[in-house]
Amino acid sequence: MPAWDMEKLKFAYAYWADATYVGAPMFSLRARTNAFTMETLKEATDYAHSLGKKIYFTANIYAHNVKIKPFLAQFKKMYEMKPDAFIMADPGLIHLVKKDFPDAVIHLSVQANNTNWAQAIFWKEMGIERIILSREISIKEMKEIHEAVPTMELEAFVHGAICMAYSGRCLISNYLSNRDPNQGTCSHSCRWEFKVFKDEKFRAGKPLCKNTIK
Repeated sequence: MPAWDMEKLKFAYAYWADATYVGAPMFSLRARTNAFTMETLKEATDYAHSLGKKIYFTANIYAHNVKIKPFLAQFKKMYEMKPDAFIMADPGLIHLVKKDFPDAVIHLSVQANNTNWAQAIFWKEMGIERIILSREISIKEMKEIHEAVPTMELEAFVHGAICMAYSGRCLISNYLSNRDPNQGTCSHSCRWEFKVFKDEKFRAGKPLCKNTIK
């Protein structure tokens, strides 16, 4: 289960969750709702392990150049906390982490959009231990991926949002509200209420359809 703060983490374990995932400060896509700091990440990890439970640190941004060095500096501190795995998406960051921290357990984030078995083989060769599959694929495709890479752990979402693009890579929010989905600040513009108009010479200002799109 996701845990946005210590209270939610404790509730998750109290109601039988075997594992939680928590956002790495500044480097997860839950930037707006993530209440964890480096200090409380350590507290959360110690608490989870005291219960015999697992905890995963989510660090799944696609980084711009300016974030690479700060990420690696923070990763070292998080690695020393000994979470059970890191959930990541950026192939460059994954490469650097596996180079400097070869024992780090990495789960591939849903944000990496793994949609086929060839990608799964690639990520296995990169040292990924679990793939959280893209939300856009079918159960049949999941089965085919498992058959191609039977030793790879696979995880799939069974509820939640389906993005108006491959997961998390939509520019609607960035365009309309200057809030970037891949920096954790999506304004969910795809869920706003819209009326669509056909803007051309003879129908300017007239609705393209009668129903409002929600």
